[in-house]
Amino acid sequence: MSFLRFALIGCGRIAKRHSELLGHKQIAGAELAAVCDVVRSRADAIGKQFGVPAYSDMHDMMDREKVDVAVVLTESGLHAEHVVALARHGKHIMVEKPMVLTLGDADRMSRPATRHGCAFLW
Repeated sequence: MSFLRFALIGCGRIAKRHSELLGHKQIAGAELAAVCDVVRSRADAIGKQFGVPAYSDMHDMMDREKVDVAVVLTESGLHAEHVVALARHGKHIMVEKPMVLTLGDADRMSRPATRHGCAFLW
């Protein structure tokens, strides 16, 4: 069976549920590929728990790992910045709610995602 490989960006409170579902393969056709957090110890804890690589730099993770979908689980005010930065990798991007805090941020993150062929999910 072929799995979509998900990478988590942000390993705070909400990442617990995402990592459990993906790490235990509770979503058909999906698996956890890697995790990232600027606080390396948080990424290391989830990575160790599910046996996946942990990173403190999302670009390093996206360059090194086979990832189909990047899941942005960072603070809401950083979602637009992270989506814009991740779009250059040309992978699908999923964003935890709230997607953005302003309409301007929504516009700012949709353009690069479209330009790089990313499906954008929230």
